[in-house]
Amino acid sequence: MLERIEDIQGIGLLHHTNGKPHKCKQATLIYADNGRGKSTLATIFRSASTGNASLINACKTVDGTLVPKVVLQFGSGHKVTFENGTWSEQRPELLVFDADFIGRNVHSGGTVNTDHRKNLLEFALGEEAVAARAAVEKATADSKLAADKVQSVLGQISGYHQGLSIDQFEKLPHVSDIDPKVSELQKRLTAASNVAAILAKPVPKPLDEPSFDIDGLFDALALSLKNVHADAEKIVKQHVTKLGGKGAELWLSQGRQLGNGSECPYCDQDITKNDLISAYQTHFNAAYADLKDRIAKLQGMVVTDTSASIIDGIAKGVGVAIAQASAWTEHVPTQAISFDAAAADLALGIFRDFATDLVCRKHAAPAEPLGSGGEKLKAASLWEQVLAPVRAVNTAIKGAEGLVSNYKAQLSTDSVAQLQQQINQLQATKRRYDPKVLDLFVQIGTARASAEAADKAKKAARETLDSLMTTTLSKYQTSINSLLKNFGASFSIKGMSANFRGNAPRTEYGLLLRGRDVVLEGGPPSFATTLSEGDKRTLAFAFFVASTIHDSKLASRTVVVDDPMCSLDLNRRQHTIAVLKKVHLKAAQLIVFAHDPYFLRDLRDALHKEDKAAPIAIFQLGAAPNDYTDFAMLDLDKECESPYSQHHRLLNEFAGGNGGDPKSVAKLIRPMLEGYLHRRFPGLLPRDEMFGGVVVRIRDAVAPSPLCHAKNLVDELNEINDYVGQFHHDTDAVVLTASGLKNYVDRALAVVHKGAPI
Repeated sequence: MLERIEDIQGIGLLHHTNGKPHKCKQATLIYADNGRGKSTLATIFRSASTGNASLINACKTVDGTLVPKVVLQFGSGHKVTFENGTWSEQRPELLVFDADFIGRNVHSGGTVNTDHRKNLLEFALGEEAVAARAAVEKATADSKLAADKVQSVLGQISGYHQGLSIDQFEKLPHVSDIDPKVSELQKRLTAASNVAAILAKPVPKPLDEPSFDIDGLFDALALSLKNVHADAEKIVKQHVTKLGGKGAELWLSQGRQLGNGSECPYCDQDITKNDLISAYQTHFNAAYADLKDRIAKLQGMVVTDTSASIIDGIAKGVGVAIAQASAWTEHVPTQAISFDAAAADLALGIFRDFATDLVCRKHAAPAEPLGSGGEKLKAASLWEQVLAPVRAVNTAIKGAEGLVSNYKAQLSTDSVAQLQQQINQLQATKRRYDPKVLDLFVQIGTARASAEAADKAKKAARETLDSLMTTTLSKYQTSINSLLKNFGASFSIKGMSANFRGNAPRTEYGLLLRGRDVVLEGGPPSFATTLSEGDKRTLAFAFFVASTIHDSKLASRTVVVDDPMCSLDLNRRQHTIAVLKKVHLKAAQLIVFAHDPYFLRDLRDALHKEDKAAPIAIFQLGAAPNDYTDFAMLDLDKECESPYSQHHRLLNEFAGGNGGDPKSVAKLIRPMLEGYLHRRFPGLLPRDEMFGGVVVRIRDAVAPSPLCHAKNLVDELNEINDYVGQFHHDTDAVVLTASGLKNYVDRALAVVHKGAPI
């Protein structure tokens, strides 16, 4: 437990502080105005807990002359120091909640990033997961070391298997008399080299013509329903026309499928003798549904088979053919190849529009046959116009192909590529069975076995850590949501888990606000735009408390909380006190910094209500020379008393002979009486009315006004006012004696205490 913040030098406003007179206790409450050094003190504790000296070095006093130094006294007088840029030891029992905790583990600037989620997981798991994390890290390191060994040996063998994978190289069968065989193949290769270079050139090939099933299109267009009764068709169409709307026929068809044939699915009336319903049953039969399904597929066929990408693909193929033909010009006088892509694209668009129009007409009247012989001829003619440019270019390509093929037939049939492949294979085989390579393969086998065992150990360690994280985070989420509910938050967290994406494991969680998911990043809605600053700090505090409460070593921890009630409303303020009281009961020590003395007073009272003998230390960070900060005593009750209570106390002290500046005391009498009257008659006296006006209002009151009960004070109040009024002006003409003043102080106190003149 921390006993004293003995000395701090050269750090922020804490340039030369002396904490020796102020002993810390099991509960230590430290008051300070904003900007007086609370956050700096929290940073010092965080630095001590982690040993991170950079946190202190970053806070060096800007205009200070002293180098950063800290002396903290722990139990049994043990001192921990920060000097010469380093701590004498770490104190991991210090758990600190402050702005740095929020910025590292929860969010910064309203943004939640990968580092926040990684740091939050480390904090949530606590020391309980240290062994599991260490096991994973060791297994991961062992796995990497084994994998590196495999790669090292593979690297040594890489120069031996050029052109082959390591598996292919390893599986090469042994061959005897390799050198004579290679020599013979080399002779054949030299003779075929020139021919092979020519034969290796690609030959232009005609392109596949695009196709369109015109017969299939018109067969589908011509389909009708001979078994659909004409009268039923007429009745249904009339009713569809009456209903209006583009989806009427589909709606009727779907509704018929929901019925049982005897009762209407809409009103449950008998329809067995209804002619219109009978017509529906005839009209919407299975054959009709099948017909509409086939018609629906026509549109997809037209879109796919007339896509503009067809012409683009042909144009690319022509470009390849032109390049291939050009490569043969030094051997074969090929003719120029060209493709009118614009004409083909235009013809395809005209055909597409014609076919689409036919399909749309059929879709409008599916039961009626469509597509005349003339229209089919026109479709065939239009498609021929699409094929014409393609056939023209194919004619040119076929001409070039024929010339090249005739030329190649005259060349030698011996393949340089095959000869070279055979040579390469034999040379690789020779390297494969070199004694050095045979030894390397033995090493590879050993390294692979080690890598496999290391991977299994890594997987087992990962599973152990996964299980621990799942259990811990599930418990963590439940605690956080319970805290958020008690804080009165309108949101909760959901789906808290962990994953190993990236270099280290990290948390994943979402927010649920008013029944809607809120993402941490992106949106809207998002964490940055949905939660208020108070909500964000509440969430961070819930994270901190949930982990702290479940810390297995909490009984030995010193929990430091910097301004826990910042941006909190009344309900959250009350529950914050309840939470801190719970932490105080379980932790070795609780240290709270706050800029609100009323919060510290309420927290002190709550701790004493739980245990009247609870040891509580209270002091403050106050102003020191040169606007620095130093530790100072603090009477929390006096700090929190109202002006009326303060005036009453000072007048009682003066009346009791405890001194006080007479003129200052005289100026307190009238505001003390004003406070008394306002409290005695709440709502009846204007807050901004002068004291004399208040007395007049009482004097002139008539029944049943409660002010009538103070008429006995009017003369006394006027006399007191006449006396003290002369001291409320800056004048030296009035002589003030302590004995005279005491008389009027006693009279004023009698008004308050007795409700009557002295």
